[in-house]
Amino acid sequence: MESRSGERKVVQSMDPVIDTDVVVIGAGPIGLAAANLLADYGVRVLLVEKNLSTSDEPRAISVTDETLRVMQQIGIMDRLGPEMLMNTGARYFGRKGQLLAEVRPANSQLGHPGKSQFDQPVMESLLLDAARGRDSVEVLFETEAFSVKDHGTHVETTVLGPNGKATVRSAWLIACDGGRSPIRTQLGIAMEGSTQVEKWIVIDVINTNAREKFAEFYCNGVRPSVVVPGVKGRCRFEFMLLPGETAEQMTTPSSVAALVAPYLSQPVRPEDIRRASVYVAHQRVALQYQHGRILLAGDAAHMMPPFAGQGLNAGIRDAANLAWKVASSVHGAGTDELVSTYQTERRPHAADMVKLSHRIGQIVMSTDRKVTFLRDLIITAAGAVPSVQSWIASMKFLKRPRFTEGCIVPPATGLPTAVADIVGSALPQPTVRSSDGSAVPLDEVMGRGWCSLGFGGASSAIEVTPLGGAASSRVVVHDDTGIFKELVRDRYTVLVRPDRYVAAVVQAGREDEVFTTLDGLVPSLRPIWQSNHQAPLTASASNRK
Repeated sequence: MESRSGERKVVQSMDPVIDTDVVVIGAGPIGLAAANLLADYGVRVLLVEKNLSTSDEPRAISVTDETLRVMQQIGIMDRLGPEMLMNTGARYFGRKGQLLAEVRPANSQLGHPGKSQFDQPVMESLLLDAARGRDSVEVLFETEAFSVKDHGTHVETTVLGPNGKATVRSAWLIACDGGRSPIRTQLGIAMEGSTQVEKWIVIDVINTNAREKFAEFYCNGVRPSVVVPGVKGRCRFEFMLLPGETAEQMTTPSSVAALVAPYLSQPVRPEDIRRASVYVAHQRVALQYQHGRILLAGDAAHMMPPFAGQGLNAGIRDAANLAWKVASSVHGAGTDELVSTYQTERRPHAADMVKLSHRIGQIVMSTDRKVTFLRDLIITAAGAVPSVQSWIASMKFLKRPRFTEGCIVPPATGLPTAVADIVGSALPQPTVRSSDGSAVPLDEVMGRGWCSLGFGGASSAIEVTPLGGAASSRVVVHDDTGIFKELVRDRYTVLVRPDRYVAAVVQAGREDEVFTTLDGLVPSLRPIWQSNHQAPLTASASNRK
């Protein structure tokens, strides 16, 4: 695939020793996202992939608003969006085919739909194109990392590719090399969890008729199945493999056609089958996400059943969380202790998603007549209770990450609950109005690095200060959506991390207390903030006086 300049980056010969800032192993969506984000933070990246190119298999198919926010940051949403079925929900049917529940994520505040369906090969190709368009990213396909050694101050990785063997020296290594992760195995990092007993047949087809924007879970107790529509005639089918059936038997074109026939209005031709295979799901989490200067991300760190649609999304959260921390360490703006907060912040939520995926799978997969009867009865009865029905219908069981430890400052006693609760959570991203009246997503005003937001002047005004830029970069925008209504009740400063999570909220004038807590992780932040706030406010920001 060509870069934006129309040229391919090709390594003509392999130097015996290569120096770079970060090595990323694995050019799947997680490794590609990490490489792009690192490059945007000014880091040199060598991306190593043992396969010939990115995958052409449609594996993951569901994305959350948080993942799309990262795609927005990387700059591919304009091309990815048209290839997606946006703002989808799910329907669960009982043992007699009755509708048990219809669910959709609650209205997202992150600037993108809460749940959408995508095509992984399309996402990977766009991420690869983006990586090749960044001068500080070098991509090596057909190249395998077969040994790594952490020397304390740097990592040495031995790689072998078509152009020979080389030793790569880097400050950090990020292993995004999948569930079987050779890097994790070499380091001796164990995983806790289990493998589910039931096997599933997964089938991807094209040229199907348009369906409603709902994934459908048929919990019939006989052969549980899942149907997930996509755009441009794409559709995913999953069926439980029954006792006595074999993978070879059930993935033939004739068997596939028979399995999907009840759900389609026309027969499936062999040429319309993109993939038919049998898989066994795992529910496992690595005991460590970090081993010295080596970090695990994506399936290398956690594996989960597909029923909650969180596997890829958890991996993209990993990439977004670790990229800015590793970059800060490379540039000397953050400490190694900052990088260590990656595991502190990401592992608990990933473990929760593994458990949730397993529980949803238990609901869907049961073939015990008594269990399915009771399940349908309980879900139907629960739906009659308004609060429970709302909890289910809005998918509130799919809780968002919220950090209570790591690179955050616990809210001071006395802050209103609604204000304190945004600490450790993803910052909402409304479309804001600039001084010239134009509308723009808030993230685009904040820039790529740390940022402070000032509230408490005019009811809709936000003073935005990207930290690291000149003082003149301070601007005032207006939020007419009311998302930040709790913050305009007083004069608050909100400190936002590069991954768009809120590190701290403090009453204006007490910012020094925040930096005292963060100095051990990001010592460069205090002088940058002070420099940006020494200049007098511009006229457009005077409403905060």
